[in-house]
Amino acid sequence: MINASSSDIVKEIFSRYLSGDSMLNIAELLNKMHIEYRPGVVGWNKARIKRILEDKRYSGDDDYPQIISNEILKKADALRDAKNKQKNVNKNDDIYNLNAETICPCCGSVMKRRYEPRTKIHERWICQNGDCRKTVVKTDDSLLGEIGDLINLLIDNPDMIHCSNTDETITLESYRIENEIRHMIDGRQLNKSEIRRKLLEATAIHYANLDTKKYEIQRLKCILNNQNRPKGFPLELFNMAAETISFDEDEQVVLKLINGQTIRKEHAYAAS
Repeated sequence: MINASSSDIVKEIFSRYLSGDSMLNIAELLNKMHIEYRPGVVGWNKARIKRILEDKRYSGDDDYPQIISNEILKKADALRDAKNKQKNVNKNDDIYNLNAETICPCCGSVMKRRYEPRTKIHERWICQNGDCRKTVVKTDDSLLGEIGDLINLLIDNPDMIHCSNTDETITLESYRIENEIRHMIDGRQLNKSEIRRKLLEATAIHYANLDTKKYEIQRLKCILNNQNRPKGFPLELFNMAAETISFDEDEQVVLKLINGQTIRKEHAYAAS
């Protein structure tokens, strides 16, 4: 059996960590492989992996046999520091409070934000479809800036938003209940409690089928008509107006509004 003093295991831990594996994932892998942490003990955990990654003796300090280079140790330290900074982010920041999902422009699947501390631009959006994995590298400031520009475009030009003119439709269920009510009223014996129950049922179906989006859009236009450009990011307006975020072929932000309409950068040029 191999214990933690083995140079091969120490090298493997550093290699996997620098390749992107978390400390917890590395610990779980070593446990599955039945690698001993010390003689007779197979009990790897995050704390034990962290202890090895932070131990400068593995780079030859204190006359300890050198297992890894100083360069690898420094890279591991830098990666750990960057991850710690990411853990201390403020979850009240606008980037964490966007209600709209981000959609892949290639396959239509959901994209998730990832923070990659080892790259020049840390933030990226990755498609969750394993057959696609489209990646858009974009800083949070850039993403929020492009979204803010599009929302400000709507503030300056609220008539850009299209309102639905479709009429409300009567469902078969609603039509059936209304027919039953007419037959009950025309009948010889009037059951008022049953008619009242049917009327309430018909009313509930009617309101359930109302096109609420139409009223939401009208309300949004009314707010935009009386709205000045905000100084900061227009988070509340964005969450009210946007259904999804996506990107065009130049990886510029495209917003899909709650009415299904899309707005993008070229609309800003047309408006100006």
